[in-house]
Amino acid sequence: MKQLIYMIICVAALTACTKEIDFEFRDEAPVVVIEGKVTNEGRTVVISRTRAVTDSVHAHCLPGADVVMTDGVTSTPLTYDAAADCYYSPVAGEVGKTYQMQVDFEGQHYEASATMPAAAPVTSSEFSWVTMMGQRMLCFELWGVDPEPDVRNYFWIRMHRISHHPHLENTRQTAPYSWDLMDDRGCPPGQIFLDWMLVSEKDMDDDKEENWKRILYDGDSVCVTLMTVDPKVYDYLYQLGRGQHHGANPRSNITGGCMGYFAAGSITRSDTVVFSRAAIREWDGSLLSKINKNTKK
Repeated sequence: MKQLIYMIICVAALTACTKEIDFEFRDEAPVVVIEGKVTNEGRTVVISRTRAVTDSVHAHCLPGADVVMTDGVTSTPLTYDAAADCYYSPVAGEVGKTYQMQVDFEGQHYEASATMPAAAPVTSSEFSWVTMMGQRMLCFELWGVDPEPDVRNYFWIRMHRISHHPHLENTRQTAPYSWDLMDDRGCPPGQIFLDWMLVSEKDMDDDKEENWKRILYDGDSVCVTLMTVDPKVYDYLYQLGRGQHHGANPRSNITGGCMGYFAAGSITRSDTVVFSRAAIREWDGSLLSKINKNTKK
């Protein structure tokens, strides 16, 4: 019951928890934003500037920087790729290694370091309907393997969707449909479990324009990435999510006077599914019983 009670308390907030990482802050002088990642899928860095909340133009990656990542032995330069809108190298990171990112841009030097944690393989995932406080909610459930059950692990979950629905076919769909954070507290030993409230059935039925980006439509292709991250990046992203609602700017793990983050992480993926409302099952509570029987303290 503990998890269900928690979900009921949080449902009002979660019905509007579709998130994108948008560095939109109050009207102040623009600040450099660096978003760097080294993963098992390669290395990327995006450099942009903060923009006014009234600016609806998407911020593109700025050229002209020297970007290098090193593991203390080998240095890997990242090349600006205008088509990919980032600095990029296909060289994958390795679990257990500590990486340093160095960026020189417009006469300023920025750097950060992060250690790459082990991957958490996704074992299963599915959508379900959950009735809470009189509302049917679309829920996404994900199971995975806890890479280190004896220590606290942190995860960044992103849901990606490609939609050809008329409401969205002409919109930019490179940002995640939604993202969230979790750690492995409260999960069965050796496993991780996420139940993610996405949108209410009422909002899906009403299909109002202000909710189009939050609604999943039949035919949408959906995939979820699960990325293990270190505690500093988890804290930054947590503060960023809160700051988008409370006006506070999170503290970056990058030195040099910029915003953003540098993350070393291992990425796994769920199967890509074609969304269909008719195929979604009703949540029957059996999953909650399984969790409560084997809860990790």
